[in-house]
Amino acid sequence: MHIVTPRFHGQYGYRRAIGYFLVHGGKRYDSKAIAGVAYRGVGGRPLRPDEFSGGNATVARVLGGLGFEVTKPGQAAEVPSIEDLLQKVDSLKPAVSPTTGAQKRHQPLTLLWAIGRAAQGEPRLTPWENTYRELGWLIEEFGLEEDRPNPEFPVLWLYHHGLWDLPGHANVPPASGRPAQQWMKEHRPNSGLRPWAYEIVADQEEIRAQIVVRLLSAYFHEVDHNALLARLGLDAVAIHGGSPTPGRSESIMERVIRDSLLAGQIKQAHAFRCQFCGNRLALRRGFYAEGAHIRPLGEPHNGPDEPDNLLCLCPNDHVLFDRGAIAIQADLAVMDMTSGVSLGPLRLAPNHDINPEHLAYHRKVIVGQE
Repeated sequence: MHIVTPRFHGQYGYRRAIGYFLVHGGKRYDSKAIAGVAYRGVGGRPLRPDEFSGGNATVARVLGGLGFEVTKPGQAAEVPSIEDLLQKVDSLKPAVSPTTGAQKRHQPLTLLWAIGRAAQGEPRLTPWENTYRELGWLIEEFGLEEDRPNPEFPVLWLYHHGLWDLPGHANVPPASGRPAQQWMKEHRPNSGLRPWAYEIVADQEEIRAQIVVRLLSAYFHEVDHNALLARLGLDAVAIHGGSPTPGRSESIMERVIRDSLLAGQIKQAHAFRCQFCGNRLALRRGFYAEGAHIRPLGEPHNGPDEPDNLLCLCPNDHVLFDRGAIAIQADLAVMDMTSGVSLGPLRLAPNHDINPEHLAYHRKVIVGQE
């Protein structure tokens, strides 16, 4: 959407921009006209268009240095969407460890760090000294055992991937080798998420949670997720999503469309540990647990696909719970209904509440207890 109007152009003598636009809040503004008129706050009057030149070397550089996003000729005019952000998150290309074959965590840790800052209302751009120090600590603490910190590489890679901003800098080198490290050491740039990406993760908690879950699921199989999220200031991220009336699709038979992202968030909240027995099944590439609905989905139960109707269970306890061999009492004690023996209290997570009405429904209808 083009915002600077013909009346504005006529008033100040500017022509419409054809290449360089300032992007803010999902809208485009003529960069030269904005910079020239804004000059009145410095010099007491706006600049005439013939008093300075526009383009990359002047207006784009100055506005970029102030943290604004400025498009250049040939770049897409439209502001990227949420789908674009999710696609970029899903298409990271971390280096692979030559000894273990595991993907290195520099890029996802850099994104999680920036998302944590956005969630806490921290400024989008950070001085390089702070970025270098904080990312270095994160990589040492949560990276692969063999990893060296080297925060320069994920920052430069994310810049070329279109997610990271190095305002005021051109001819940014590729994310590899000593030239990259030397360039960062010499320029010491302020940097952070691109403005459009920052606005999405700062303002939309549900999208922020989706990205966090995707990154944790893909790259942090053997990491204490709660510890990592707490370290990033994301420990209070709420579980979102689901639907009170899950949709259906028809193939050979009707099946309930479950919110797999929601189940993933529940499992992440419990670090893949069964809420009944506490076991966590270790696979070659991470851990396994299942999302179990307390009040079943579909006819005749029509349970909602929402967080308070889900449990994180191991496969054995999932089957026993679905068949009514295990029940959760009103005081959250877990009971083996075949023997009448208590299995202990239901294991809980701080950001995952259980609806007592669904538990009562399970006891009455599935177990036949009440």
